[in-house]
Amino acid sequence: MPADTIAPSRPAPSQTTAPDAVAAQAAASQTTAPQKPRPQPNGGARPRPDGLDRSEEGAATFVQASDGLKRISAACMTVGSDNMAALTEAGALAGRLMTDMTKSYIDAVSYAAVTYAGLGRDCLTCRTPADVVEFQKKALEGFTETYEASSKVYSNLFEAFSTAFEPLMARAADGPERMFRAFAD
Repeated sequence: MPADTIAPSRPAPSQTTAPDAVAAQAAASQTTAPQKPRPQPNGGARPRPDGLDRSEEGAATFVQASDGLKRISAACMTVGSDNMAALTEAGALAGRLMTDMTKSYIDAVSYAAVTYAGLGRDCLTCRTPADVVEFQKKALEGFTETYEASSKVYSNLFEAFSTAFEPLMARAADGPERMFRAFAD
């Protein structure tokens, strides 16, 4: 058939009128428009295998996180209070030891003063070279004794502070492990 004789199945766009175009568009939109889904009782979510909905799951997660935080904060408080107790214990022990050390130091200084005062008197009584040799021997013994006494004071001082800070050192070594266990649980 010749192309002139075939009738178009639809009018060309330039041949349509405005009301026909609006009606055609309305008809096309009615047939292809999606329908609104009906509301579902659980908000459209798939049912969970454990039977919990999302709000219950969120609440359960929040409770677990809260319990974990409570456990961790309790462990932190325990470690902190133990450290404070160790610090108090070390301070009290250091105070007692310092009192003892002060007494030992005063005793050592008094002994040295008495020894050196006696050596001063003995020095003035030297008349012969034999007296000077005897005085030197006595002075060397006095210096040695006072040196030993002061050395003992300083040794005791070091030992006292080492003893006083043992509780702190033990807790300092134990604290990180206890904190790690609290976070690991």
